[in-house]
Amino acid sequence: MLDLILRNLTLPDGRSGLDLGVVKGHICALEHRLPATAHREIDVGGELVCPPFVDAHFHMDSTLSYGLPRVNQSGTLLEGISLWGELKPTLTQDALIQRALRYCDWAVAQGLLFVRSHVDICDPRLLAVEALLEVKRQVAPYLTLQLVAFPQDGVLRYRAPDGGDDAFTLIKRALDMGVEVVGGIPHFERTMEDGRASVRLLCELAAERGHRVDMHCDESDDPLSRHIETLAAETLRLGLQGRVAGSHLTSMHSMDNYYVSKLIALMRESGVAAIANPLINITLQGRHDSYPKRRGMTRAPELLAGGCPWPLAKTAP
Repeated sequence: MLDLILRNLTLPDGRSGLDLGVVKGHICALEHRLPATAHREIDVGGELVCPPFVDAHFHMDSTLSYGLPRVNQSGTLLEGISLWGELKPTLTQDALIQRALRYCDWAVAQGLLFVRSHVDICDPRLLAVEALLEVKRQVAPYLTLQLVAFPQDGVLRYRAPDGGDDAFTLIKRALDMGVEVVGGIPHFERTMEDGRASVRLLCELAAERGHRVDMHCDESDDPLSRHIETLAAETLRLGLQGRVAGSHLTSMHSMDNYYVSKLIALMRESGVAAIANPLINITLQGRHDSYPKRRGMTRAPELLAGGCPWPLAKTAP
């Protein structure tokens, strides 16, 4: 006897009238008129049954915090980062956990069962890291939460209060606590050279420890912000193919076509995934433009045509 049978379902490819059998949480049968019984059978009435949705880029430590400490008046990324810096010292672990758990309930209700969330490590307390590791533990029976050690203030730019740990040390502490992915934000470092150096430093750490990498890369309207190039090159140098992603990549929308043709070929060779974040970037980007205003999306059609892995995400908390 099976544990569960869903009868009369429709699949995303259009096939309908199928039955699906489940044993111990795994699909064991998919056919018309499944000749079996189960402890529980549900006639879904022809409704769609599909794999769960995946959010490849989120910030769960800031979820449901709109208006704290106040609303972003300029609508820019830089003001958003500044507001988060003001809010961080006032955060409590309990508030972080409760907001994140509420969001997880909403996510599951919409069929979202895997979330990769960046968590800010630029806090000597690592308060958000502790909070989201607890959330990860609590939601594990029904939602997979993967955490990225994210130096929001820049791994080289961050200056700890009162001579505390630098950001690189905080990232390593977060990984030791159970965070699984190494993050970065090279375009927020003080200089382009610091940005490139941060990519190398963080990729070497991931290679040394066997972690994945997911960097905020080139979330800018500046066509000279080209850290995705360094990320792809470091991926090849260190043998990290299949373990690295670059998120946002909005500067690509302002780059010239010849350079982009070279860049996409490098990204394809390295296997770096390009994570697009349209919901937030069509709002944040182009704020310094007069007219016409750029849309703020990376080059989705070209990346897809070029054979680059290309998941979608929303990023907004």
